[in-house]
Amino acid sequence: MNNILKNILIGLGAIRSNITRVALTSLGLTIGIFTVSIVTAGASSIDKEFAKSMDYYGNDKIYVSTWPWSFDFDWWKYRNRPKIEEDYLDYINQSSQYVTDVSIKKSTWIRSSYQNKASWLQVNGVYPSYGEMLSGTEVTNGRFFSENEWVLQRRVVIVGGTVRDGFFDGEDPIGKKIKIGSVTFEVIGELKKQGMGMVPGGTIDNLVIMPSSTFKRILTRWGFDELILKTEPENLYKAKEEVGMIMRVARKLRPDQEDDFAVNSADAYQSQFDSIKIAIAGMAFMVTGISLVVSAIGIMNVMFVSVRERTKEIGLRKAMGATNNDILVQFLSEAVIISIIGGTIGIGLVKLVTVVLSSSLATTNGINFPIDFDLLLIFYTFIICLFIGVTSGILPARTAANLHPIDALRHE
Repeated sequence: MNNILKNILIGLGAIRSNITRVALTSLGLTIGIFTVSIVTAGASSIDKEFAKSMDYYGNDKIYVSTWPWSFDFDWWKYRNRPKIEEDYLDYINQSSQYVTDVSIKKSTWIRSSYQNKASWLQVNGVYPSYGEMLSGTEVTNGRFFSENEWVLQRRVVIVGGTVRDGFFDGEDPIGKKIKIGSVTFEVIGELKKQGMGMVPGGTIDNLVIMPSSTFKRILTRWGFDELILKTEPENLYKAKEEVGMIMRVARKLRPDQEDDFAVNSADAYQSQFDSIKIAIAGMAFMVTGISLVVSAIGIMNVMFVSVRERTKEIGLRKAMGATNNDILVQFLSEAVIISIIGGTIGIGLVKLVTVVLSSSLATTNGINFPIDFDLLLIFYTFIICLFIGVTSGILPARTAANLHPIDALRHE
C-alpha cells in the first residue's frame, strides 16, 4: 500500500513540474464535463418543473372539449366543431362507472380592475364541486364558494396568486371588491401560488374562479365550455375510452362518423414532452460524448509524450528496483489525476452557472426556476472522470511499464 502511495506521489510531482501542460490538457475535459453536467442538471430541472406544471391538470382528471391537446392539428378542422354542452354531464353521470365527480368549466379572458389597477385575466366559471377537484394548488386563504352561492348566482370569486400580488400588493384580498368587465365581485378565497407553468394553461395563478351560474348569466356572450371529469388514477385510460363512447351517444354520431370532440388528459402533454426531451437530450449527449472522446484522446497523447520525455527516468527507476507495476501505477495515476482536475473545474463552473442562471431569472423576470445541482451529479461526474483517466492512461502506462531498463537508459 505504501509503495502504491509512493508511486502516486511521484505522479503528482510530475504533474506539478508540468502544470501548464496539465492545465491545457484538462481544459478539453473541463469543457466536456461542463457540457454534460449542465445538460443533465437542466434536464432534471425541466423534468421537475414540467411535473409541477402538470399538477394543475392532475393524473385523475379528464377534460372534454372541442380541441385536442396537441401541437399538431388542423385548426380549420376543429374550429367548426359544435360546442360542448353542459347537458352532456347528465349523460356522463348516468352512464359512466369510472367518473366520480364532474364540473363544467366556462372560460374567457376579460379586462378586470381593482382601484387604479387593471389587467386581462382568465375567468373560469365552475361548479362548487370543482373546489374538491383542484390539484397542484389549494385555497390557502378564505374559502371556495358554496352550493347555495352557486344556486343564487352570487357575485363571488376566488383569485390566483398572481392576481393577488398584482391587484392587492400582498395584502389580504378577502372581502375586497374587484371589477370583472363592468360587474363588481367580492373576493372570498385565495389560491396557493403555483409559479411558472411549462405547458399551455399549466398554472392557475392568473385565474379568477366564479360560480358557473354567475358566469352564464353575466358573461354568457364570451368564452368556451369544457367538461372536467374526475376518476381514479388507475382507471384513467378506461374512463377516457368510456367517456369517448358516451360522448358519441350524446352527440348522436353515426358509427361511420369521426369524433367531433376531444377527450384529453395530462398524459397527452407528457408524451409530447417526452419525445421532444429525448430528441434534445440525444443531440446534446452526442455532442458532449464527442467532446469527452476528444478529451480522452488528448490526455492519451500527452501521456505518450510524457513517457517519451521521461524514458531515461523510467530506466533509472527500474535499474533501482522499481517493478512494472510501480511504473504502471505512476503513469496511470497521472492520467487519472489530470482527468479529475478537469472534471473538478467543470463541476465548479456548472455550480457557478446554475446559481447565476437561477438568480438572474428570479431577479429579472420573476421566474422561480431553480436548476438542480445535487451530490449524485458530482458522483457520476467523478465516475466519468475516473473512467476517462483509466481508459486514456492505461495504454501509455503499459508502454512505460514494459520498457526494458537498459534500452530506456540508452534513450537520447
